[in-house]
Amino acid sequence: MKRVVIADGLRLEYTLIQAQRRDVLFQALPEAGIRVYAPKYLPLREVDALVRERAAELTRMRREAEAGLEKRRQAHPVTDGSPILIEGRRHALRLVRGQRRTGRVSDGTYILTLPDPDSDAAVRAALRSTLSAMALQRIRQRLEHYIPRIGRAPGRIAIRDQKSRWGSCSQKGNVNFNWKLIMAPPEALDYVVVHELCHLYEFNHSPRFWALVSEQMPDYAVWKKWLKQHAEDLNF
Repeated sequence: MKRVVIADGLRLEYTLIQAQRRDVLFQALPEAGIRVYAPKYLPLREVDALVRERAAELTRMRREAEAGLEKRRQAHPVTDGSPILIEGRRHALRLVRGQRRTGRVSDGTYILTLPDPDSDAAVRAALRSTLSAMALQRIRQRLEHYIPRIGRAPGRIAIRDQKSRWGSCSQKGNVNFNWKLIMAPPEALDYVVVHELCHLYEFNHSPRFWALVSEQMPDYAVWKKWLKQHAEDLNF
C-alpha cells in the first residue's frame, strides 16, 4: 500500500509491504521508489515513525539509486544499432515502428517492433518484455532436458526482474529465474537451471547440494564465476 509521511517539511511517499517477518527492511529503488517491508503485526503509525526517522537516509539512497540507473543506461544505450547480448553473442538492435511489441533474432540483429521506437523508456520496456518471453521459452526447454536427469520437477515457473539473484526456489518447489539469463551464454543459463532443480532435493548450499550440481554439470564453477564477473554486462 502507498503511504505518505512528512519529515522536516518534506513529503515522502513510500510503498509498504507487510509480510510474515520479524524485522523492517528499507529499500530505495530508482523506478519503484522507496519500499518498506514490515511485519504484519507492526502498527502503521510505528512504520510511519520509522520512515520519518530515516527520511534523510532514504532520500539519499533513492538519489543514489537513480544516479546508478542513469549511469547504467548511459553505459548501455538502446538506440538503433546499439549492441544487445543474446545468448552470449552481440547483436545489433534494430528498432521498427509497429502496433505490437515483438522481438526476433535475424542474421546477427535483434529486430524489436514497438509503437514508439523514439522513446527510450518504451524501448527498454519492450526489450524487457520480449527478452523475458524468450527467456521463458529457453528455460522451459532446458528444464525439459534436465528434469528427467535430476528426477524432480518444479511447480510454478516464473520469470522475474530480480536485482541480485539469477534464480530462486521456494520450499513449495516453485522456481523463479532472472530474465537477463537470456543474455548470458547458454552454459550459464544451464547452470542456473541445474542449480534450482537441485534445490528440489537439497534446500541449502551444503556439500551434498554442490555434489548434485556437479553430477549434472561438472564445470558449473566456471559458469557460476562467469555470472558473478559479468553481471553488469547483462544489462541495458
